[in-house]
Amino acid sequence: MPDPRRLAVAASLWALGLALAGAGLVLMLRAAWLALLPVWGPVATPLAMGGALLLGGALTLALASRRRPAPPPPVNPVANMVTAFVQGYDAAQALKARR
Repeated sequence: MPDPRRLAVAASLWALGLALAGAGLVLMLRAAWLALLPVWGPVATPLAMGGALLLGGALTLALASRRRPAPPPPVNPVANMVTAFVQGYDAAQALKARR
C-alpha cells in the first residue's frame, strides 16, 4: 500500500503545477488578446481566440474519451505451473516412448 504522506506530497505538487500552468495560460491568452486587438479589431480577436480555444478543448475531449482496449486478464501462476508440468511430462513420455 502506498505511503499516505508520499501520496499527499505528490498530490500537492500536482495541484501546484496545475495552478501555475493555469495562471501561465491566462497570462499568455491576455498577451495574445492585447497583441491581436489592434490588428484584427474588437470583433475578430475574440472570435479567433474563442474558436482556437473551442477547437483545442474539442480535441482534448476527443483524446480523453477514446476507448482503450481492456487489459488482459491477470495471469494465474498456478495455472502456468500446471501447464508447464504437463508439457514437461508429455515431453518425457514422448522421449520414453521413442526408446
